[in-house]
Amino acid sequence: LDALGIPDDDSRRQAVRLRNPLSEEEPALRTTLLPPLLATLRRNVGRGNRDVALFEIGRVFRPVEARVVPALPVEHRPSDEDLAAAETIVPEQPWHVAAVFAGDIEPAGWWGAGRPASWADAVDAALRVVSVAGAVVEVRAAATPPWHPGRCAALVLDGTVVGHAGELHPAACAALDLPPRTCAMELALDALPLPGVVVT
Repeated sequence: LDALGIPDDDSRRQAVRLRNPLSEEEPALRTTLLPPLLATLRRNVGRGNRDVALFEIGRVFRPVEARVVPALPVEHRPSDEDLAAAETIVPEQPWHVAAVFAGDIEPAGWWGAGRPASWADAVDAALRVVSVAGAVVEVRAAATPPWHPGRCAALVLDGTVVGHAGELHPAACAALDLPPRTCAMELALDALPLPGVVVT
Protein backbone atom coordinates (compact mmCIF):
# COMPACT_ATOMS: atom_id res chain seq x y z
CA LEU A 1 0.00 0.00 0.00
CA ASP A 2 2.96 2.32 0.62
CA ALA A 3 4.30 1.62 -2.86
CA LEU A 4 0.87 2.31 -4.34
CA GLY A 5 0.74 5.70 -2.60
CA ILE A 6 -2.38 4.86 -0.59
CA PRO A 7 -2.75 7.63 2.05
CA ASP A 8 -2.87 6.82 5.75
CA ASP A 9 -6.52 7.88 6.11
CA ASP A 10 -7.72 5.68 3.22
CA SER A 11 -10.14 2.88 4.19
CA ARG A 12 -7.90 0.39 2.35
CA ARG A 13 -5.38 0.93 5.18
CA GLN A 14 -7.84 -0.49 7.74
CA ALA A 15 -6.82 -4.11 7.40
CA VAL A 16 -7.62 -7.09 9.60
CA ARG A 17 -4.34 -8.38 11.06
CA LEU A 18 -3.99 -12.10 11.66
CA ARG A 19 -2.58 -13.58 14.85
CA ASN A 20 -1.00 -16.50 13.03
CA PRO A 21 -0.41 -15.46 9.39
CA LEU A 22 1.01 -17.93 6.89
CA SER A 23 3.77 -15.38 6.23
CA GLU A 24 5.10 -12.68 8.55
CA GLU A 25 5.60 -10.57 5.40
CA GLU A 26 1.83 -10.55 4.83
CA PRO A 27 0.21 -10.40 8.28
CA ALA A 28 -3.05 -8.75 7.16
CA LEU A 29 -6.06 -9.73 5.07
CA ARG A 30 -6.27 -7.83 1.80
CA THR A 31 -8.49 -4.78 1.39
CA THR A 32 -7.90 -4.52 -2.37
CA LEU A 33 -7.10 -7.04 -5.12
CA LEU A 34 -4.46 -4.84 -6.74
CA PRO A 35 -1.29 -5.67 -4.72
CA PRO A 36 -1.29 -9.44 -5.45
CA LEU A 37 -2.32 -8.88 -9.09
CA LEU A 38 0.45 -6.33 -9.61
CA ALA A 39 2.98 -8.68 -7.99
CA THR A 40 1.94 -11.38 -10.47
CA LEU A 41 2.22 -8.88 -13.31
CA ARG A 42 5.74 -7.91 -12.17
CA ARG A 43 6.74 -11.59 -11.99
CA ASN A 44 5.45 -12.23 -15.53
CA VAL A 45 7.20 -9.17 -16.97
CA GLY A 46 10.39 -10.19 -15.15
CA ARG A 47 10.25 -13.56 -16.90
CA GLY A 48 10.13 -11.96 -20.33
CA ASN A 49 6.39 -11.66 -20.93
CA ARG A 50 6.12 -8.11 -22.22
CA ASP A 51 2.40 -8.07 -23.03
CA VAL A 52 0.34 -9.14 -20.02
CA ALA A 53 -3.32 -8.82 -19.01
CA LEU A 54 -4.52 -10.45 -15.79
CA PHE A 55 -7.73 -10.41 -13.77
CA GLU A 56 -9.03 -11.78 -10.49
CA ILE A 57 -12.45 -12.16 -8.91
CA GLY A 58 -12.08 -12.57 -5.17
CA ARG A 59 -12.98 -11.39 -1.72
CA VAL A 60 -11.51 -8.46 0.15
CA PHE A 61 -11.84 -8.05 3.90
CA ARG A 62 -13.17 -5.11 5.90
CA PRO A 63 -12.84 -4.97 9.69
CA VAL A 64 -15.88 -4.80 11.93
CA GLU A 65 -16.16 -3.15 15.32
CA ALA A 66 -14.11 -5.07 17.88
CA ARG A 67 -16.24 -7.12 20.27
CA VAL A 68 -15.48 -9.69 22.94
CA VAL A 69 -16.95 -13.06 22.06
CA PRO A 70 -17.32 -15.70 24.75
CA ALA A 71 -15.14 -18.78 24.38
CA LEU A 72 -17.06 -21.43 22.46
CA PRO A 73 -17.40 -24.89 24.00
CA VAL A 74 -15.52 -27.80 22.44
CA GLU A 75 -17.33 -30.67 24.19
CA HIS A 76 -20.67 -29.98 22.46
CA ARG A 77 -22.14 -27.87 19.70
CA PRO A 78 -22.22 -24.17 20.59
CA SER A 79 -25.67 -22.68 21.05
CA ASP A 80 -27.23 -20.62 18.26
CA GLU A 81 -26.71 -17.53 20.43
CA ASP A 82 -22.98 -18.29 20.86
CA LEU A 83 -22.59 -18.85 17.11
CA ALA A 84 -24.42 -15.61 16.35
CA ALA A 85 -22.14 -13.74 18.79
CA ALA A 86 -19.05 -15.28 17.14
CA GLU A 87 -20.34 -14.28 13.71
CA THR A 88 -20.36 -10.60 14.74
CA ILE A 89 -16.54 -10.44 14.79
CA VAL A 90 -16.08 -12.00 11.33
CA PRO A 91 -14.86 -9.33 8.88
CA GLU A 92 -17.09 -8.20 6.04
CA GLN A 93 -16.02 -10.06 2.89
CA PRO A 94 -17.32 -8.31 -0.24
CA TRP A 95 -16.54 -9.66 -3.72
CA HIS A 96 -14.35 -7.52 -6.00
CA VAL A 97 -13.05 -7.90 -9.55
CA ALA A 98 -9.78 -6.35 -10.72
CA ALA A 99 -7.67 -6.40 -13.87
CA VAL A 100 -4.20 -5.15 -14.78
CA PHE A 101 -2.68 -4.48 -18.21
CA ALA A 102 0.89 -3.89 -19.43
CA GLY A 103 2.46 -3.83 -22.87
CA ASP A 104 0.45 -4.22 -26.05
CA ILE A 105 -3.24 -4.99 -25.83
CA GLU A 106 -3.33 -5.63 -29.59
CA PRO A 107 -0.30 -7.46 -31.00
CA ALA A 108 1.62 -6.32 -34.06
CA GLY A 109 1.54 -8.46 -37.18
CA TRP A 110 1.06 -8.39 -40.92
CA TRP A 111 -2.13 -6.41 -40.26
CA GLY A 112 -0.21 -3.50 -38.79
CA ALA A 113 1.41 -2.11 -35.69
CA GLY A 114 0.33 -3.21 -32.25
CA ARG A 115 -1.50 -0.96 -29.81
CA PRO A 116 -0.29 -0.48 -26.24
CA ALA A 117 -2.76 -0.84 -23.39
CA SER A 118 -4.09 2.50 -22.19
CA TRP A 119 -6.21 3.80 -19.37
CA ALA A 120 -9.20 3.67 -21.73
CA ASP A 121 -8.80 -0.13 -21.93
CA ALA A 122 -9.00 -0.34 -18.13
CA VAL A 123 -12.18 1.76 -18.17
CA ASP A 124 -13.59 -0.42 -20.96
CA ALA A 125 -12.89 -3.59 -18.95
CA ALA A 126 -14.75 -2.14 -15.96
CA LEU A 127 -17.68 -1.11 -18.14
CA ARG A 128 -17.89 -4.62 -19.59
CA VAL A 129 -18.26 -6.07 -16.10
CA VAL A 130 -20.93 -3.49 -15.29
CA SER A 131 -22.83 -4.24 -18.51
CA VAL A 132 -22.86 -7.99 -17.78
CA ALA A 133 -24.43 -7.14 -14.42
CA GLY A 134 -27.11 -5.23 -16.30
CA ALA A 135 -26.21 -1.94 -14.63
CA VAL A 136 -25.47 1.49 -16.01
CA VAL A 137 -22.81 3.60 -14.34
CA GLU A 138 -21.64 7.15 -14.74
CA VAL A 139 -17.94 7.55 -15.56
CA ARG A 140 -16.38 10.57 -13.83
CA ALA A 141 -12.85 11.96 -13.75
CA ALA A 142 -11.15 11.11 -10.46
CA ALA A 143 -7.84 11.48 -8.64
CA THR A 144 -7.62 8.38 -6.47
CA PRO A 145 -4.34 6.62 -5.62
CA PRO A 146 -2.80 4.50 -7.06
CA TRP A 147 -4.08 5.90 -10.35
CA HIS A 148 -2.63 8.82 -12.31
CA PRO A 149 -4.77 11.86 -11.42
CA GLY A 150 -5.21 12.84 -15.07
CA ARG A 151 -5.98 9.32 -16.27
CA CYS A 152 -8.33 7.93 -13.64
CA ALA A 153 -12.06 7.32 -13.81
CA ALA A 154 -14.51 6.70 -10.99
CA LEU A 155 -17.47 4.47 -11.81
CA VAL A 156 -20.57 5.75 -10.05
CA LEU A 157 -23.81 3.80 -9.58
CA ASP A 158 -26.79 5.65 -8.07
CA GLY A 159 -24.49 8.27 -6.54
CA THR A 160 -22.06 5.71 -5.02
CA VAL A 161 -18.54 5.08 -6.32
CA VAL A 162 -18.32 1.34 -7.06
CA GLY A 163 -14.85 1.27 -8.60
CA HIS A 164 -11.96 2.98 -10.32
CA ALA A 165 -10.05 2.40 -13.53
CA GLY A 166 -7.15 4.03 -15.33
CA GLU A 167 -3.40 4.29 -15.63
CA LEU A 168 -1.30 3.74 -12.51
CA HIS A 169 0.66 6.70 -11.19
CA PRO A 170 4.27 6.74 -12.48
CA ALA A 171 5.55 6.73 -8.88
CA ALA A 172 3.59 3.53 -8.15
CA CYS A 173 4.94 1.88 -11.32
CA ALA A 174 8.49 2.83 -10.34
CA ALA A 175 8.09 1.70 -6.71
CA LEU A 176 6.68 -1.69 -7.77
CA ASP A 177 9.11 -2.12 -10.71
CA LEU A 178 6.24 -2.25 -13.21
CA PRO A 179 6.34 -1.11 -16.84
CA PRO A 180 5.49 2.57 -17.33
CA ARG A 181 1.82 3.23 -18.11
CA THR A 182 0.60 0.02 -16.49
CA CYS A 183 -3.20 0.21 -16.25
CA ALA A 184 -5.65 -1.30 -13.77
CA MET A 185 -9.27 -1.38 -12.70
CA GLU A 186 -11.09 -2.59 -9.59
CA LEU A 187 -14.83 -2.85 -8.97
CA ALA A 188 -16.93 -3.80 -5.96
CA LEU A 189 -19.06 -6.60 -7.40
CA ASP A 190 -21.40 -6.70 -4.40
CA ALA A 191 -22.37 -3.10 -5.18
CA LEU A 192 -23.67 -4.11 -8.61
CA PRO A 193 -27.10 -5.65 -9.13
CA LEU A 194 -27.25 -9.36 -9.86
CA PRO A 195 -27.98 -10.08 -13.52
CA GLY A 196 -31.20 -11.85 -14.32
CA VAL A 197 -31.43 -15.44 -15.50
CA VAL A 198 -30.24 -15.86 -19.08
CA VAL A 199 -32.44 -18.13 -21.18
CA THR A 200 -30.96 -19.42 -24.43
